This record gives sequence, C-alpha cells and structure tokens, in this order.
Amino acid sequence: MRIRNALLSAIILATPFLSVTAQTAPVFPSRMLTIVVPVGPGGSYDYLGRLLGDGLSKELGQPVLVDNKPGAGTVVGTTFAVKSPPDGYTMVVGGVGSIAQAPALTRNLPYNPTKDLQPLQLVSTNGYTLIARPDLPQKTLPELIAYARANPGKLTIGTPGQGSGQAVGAALLKSLAGIDILEVQFKGTSPVYTELIAGRIDLFFDGTGTAQPFVKSGKVQALVTSGETRELPDIPTARESGLPDLVLSSWTGLFVPAATPRPIVLRLRQAIEKVVSTPAFKEHLNSRSFSPFTTPDVETFVRAENQRWPALLAKAGIQPQ
Repeated sequence: MRIRNALLSAIILATPFLSVTAQTAPVFPSRMLTIVVPVGPGGSYDYLGRLLGDGLSKELGQPVLVDNKPGAGTVVGTTFAVKSPPDGYTMVVGGVGSIAQAPALTRNLPYNPTKDLQPLQLVSTNGYTLIARPDLPQKTLPELIAYARANPGKLTIGTPGQGSGQAVGAALLKSLAGIDILEVQFKGTSPVYTELIAGRIDLFFDGTGTAQPFVKSGKVQALVTSGETRELPDIPTARESGLPDLVLSSWTGLFVPAATPRPIVLRLRQAIEKVVSTPAFKEHLNSRSFSPFTTPDVETFVRAENQRWPALLAKAGIQPQ
C-alpha cells in the first residue's frame, strides 16, 4: 500500500511538470516565414519562389512572405539569407547560378555556398533560350555569330548581373562562339524584357520557362535553346545550330543557413515535398516549360555541382569579375 501511495504521489507531483513541458515545447513554425528571392520581380527564381511560398503557407499553416532582394546578380539576397538566424524562418531561392557557378563568376564572393548554405529541396530544372528583339535582322544563330564577328562590340546582351544563370549563358555564348558582345546588367529580368521588347538591347539568354510567353506572343524572337534536345518544338538547339558545347540547364530550389537544426530542415523538406507533389504545382511547372526535379540525395547532388561548375567555366575561359 505504501509503495502504491508513493507512486501515486510521484505521478501527481510530476503531472504539472509534464503538462508545462508539453505546453512550452517549441513548435515550428509558430510565426511568419520568409522566402528571399535574390533577384527582382519576374524570372524563374521569382516565379518559383511565389509558387512555393503559396504552397508552403497552406501546408505549414503560417503566412510566407516572398521578399525580393536584388543586387549584384544574386549576391545581395543570397548573402542576406546566409547571415539570417539559422532557425528555419528565412529561406532563399537558389539555383545553379547563385549556388554552383557564383564562386567561379564573382571575385571575393561574400559567402561560401558549400559551407554557408544547405539545400532543403530542388524543385525544378529548365533550359535557356537565346531571344532577340523582335526586329533583329539576324534570325538564326549562325547569322548572329557571323554578324558579331564582323561587327565586334555592336550587339548588346542583357543579364540580371553576375552570378545569374543568364549571365553564364551570355558568357558561354561569347566564349564558345568567339564573339564580342557588350553585356548590359540590370536589376532583375523584368527591366531586361522592357528594354529588349523596346529594341534598346539586342539579346537575352533567359530561362525557357520565363521566355516562352514572350516568344509565343511575338514580343521577342527565339534563336536557339540550350538543352540536349529541343524544349520548344520549332526552335533548334545550339548544338543543331553549330555550337555543340553550348549546353546549359538550371536547377532551382530552396536553401537555408547551414547551421539550421536538422529537425527543422527535415520539417521544411517534408512540407516542400508535399507542395511539389500536388497536381496544381506540377501543372504550373509544365505551363512554363519547367521540369520537376527529382534526386534521392539533394545534398550530394548540390555538393557535386559545386565542384563541377567552376572547372567547366574555367575551361570555357570564363574568369571571375
């Protein structure tokens, strides 16, 4: 009897403690989250960031703010995310340009993608399309290259700045074709399209998913795509047009500071996986010529990409600026 009474007393005494512990255990997320888009409005980073923000808000039961922080290509916004508290409440849209290629493109990069960031999930892949102002006389890549070689520095190509996939596409085009084209940097993709459609710049090597609506509407003309095979049925690849080494594709996903606790990383990954598996999300990707990204080990893939791209860019003669 004494033993039983002692046990009952112990349980009664412990109950308030257990109740308080259960009530005060941290719940993630318990407030608004932020997805940093390191470029201005428009473009694939912004489009995917907003798609993910909408889906994650519903899945996690908290509002998700999409915060555009353009500057220096993707460097300003990515650096902001790197320096944010590693608590899972700040994520950043990252892609092959800002994560794998940036160290080879930007001298004194203020973050180390391998050490300072960890991937949550990659959600899409896409190729690039070389587009031109609607009245550009050169209608094919061979015609463009011939004109550029005969008139060095006369053609202009817009980019959102160093560290962007578009800047890599422009650099590869110039290097592999052996042509001199003037790069004009903007803060985001929207102003590039404004200037391109108005005829004030000549070219833009943008993600196919973003470029496709402008091509279909006739506001710009497409010369080539950068994939292994045709992404747009009526547009040849660079390989078909005489530049066999101009093959470029991008992947995009969400990243968090490297010190983010593992349970939070896993919670966010689970939520992202649910969002990207919905028919609505897949339909959005398909409508913009994005392909879903699947890999069994996202961390190993990103690590391999971070090792692969600097060597490829150096081989193409592209130096950090």
